[in-house]
Amino acid sequence: MLSYRHGFHAGNHADVLKHAVVSCILARFSGKKKPFSYVESHAGGGEYTLDSEWAEKTGEAERGIIPLLSEQEYPPVLQDYLDLCRSYWKSGKRYPGSPALARELTDSSVHLTLMEKHPAEAEHLRQLFGKDKRIHIHERDGFSGLIALTPPDPIRGLALIDPSYETHADWTQAAETFLQVRRRWAAGTLALWYPLLDRRQREIELLVNTISYSGFPSILHVQCRVPAPEAEQGFGLKGSAMIVINPPWKLDEDITAFLPWLGKYLASGLDNPTSLTWLSPN
Repeated sequence: MLSYRHGFHAGNHADVLKHAVVSCILARFSGKKKPFSYVESHAGGGEYTLDSEWAEKTGEAERGIIPLLSEQEYPPVLQDYLDLCRSYWKSGKRYPGSPALARELTDSSVHLTLMEKHPAEAEHLRQLFGKDKRIHIHERDGFSGLIALTPPDPIRGLALIDPSYETHADWTQAAETFLQVRRRWAAGTLALWYPLLDRRQREIELLVNTISYSGFPSILHVQCRVPAPEAEQGFGLKGSAMIVINPPWKLDEDITAFLPWLGKYLASGLDNPTSLTWLSPN
């Protein structure tokens, strides 16, 4: 299905959690003077305008990144991410999607492979990044593309999997692709984002259990629940989560440093809205 457009949801609470985690992973990789690869299965449009008709129709950024832009006190591990968001906001109320985040927070030695199936979104990626020789854009299915294009060169690196989860097949394919890529690319760090939805509890349990019982060590699980607007209760996002296989050293400490702060702003009124655990079948 090609109906999903991320512009309606750019800068929302799910983006904030996802991009905060990704920025910390990129910082850990960049801390060592070695080249690495960045691969993304569902890249979207690359960047978004938060005062567009699409974004203003949902108002999700108002409950996500926008309140954080004016904060003067924040966890130091989020400085790179928040500084970038402020820069984009000041230059036309834009928001950096994960492709822009990966480009801006890495140096010229890092090669980016971006996949996007939606023709309009893929064209937007080409307009934004097509002249950057270190960025490779593929208009194709992200699940099969990720399997085909990994392991990358350099073999050290990060793959981000964040489909729209519009269909039941997205849930099963996300888990299956995640594990297939891990078998092909043992040295890679893999990050999988998924939404928290009441109507998808069965799919969520199956996804998490499939990965938990995979036998792979070092699986980090991050969640942030948020209060759904009254009109969306039972149907809207209740939050989001990320699963990271083979996280870089001390990533758990980085996430621990920002997660309570993030929960305070994104989930006001909820008790214990955030969690960070290691997945294990035991």
